[in-house]
Amino acid sequence: MGNAGYHALLTRALNLAGAEVSWLRAVQVKADGTLPSLDELAAPVAPEDILEGRIVLLTQLLGLLVAFIGENLTVRLVREVWPKLKLPAAGLRPKKRTKGNKK
Repeated sequence: MGNAGYHALLTRALNLAGAEVSWLRAVQVKADGTLPSLDELAAPVAPEDILEGRIVLLTQLLGLLVAFIGENLTVRLVREVWPKLKLPAAGLRPKKRTKGNKK
């Protein structure tokens, strides 16, 4: 995928996340593929908003990875990066509800 692909993927995830978390709209992916520190943002962001933004951005990024490379490979990559993270046995996607399934 390379640096350009990673940059494009992170930029797209950030754009999608910005639709849900307004302060993320001001964030731009740097040329080296990193995100600016919170000190670099124009306006201060509350800690709870920072947490929400991080969760939404990560969710969007993982969703894009699932769409492009599939759930199995995405789960393998996530487990390599976060070996102690507890993932559902079925992977990243929650099970669809049916009438008989109340979970």
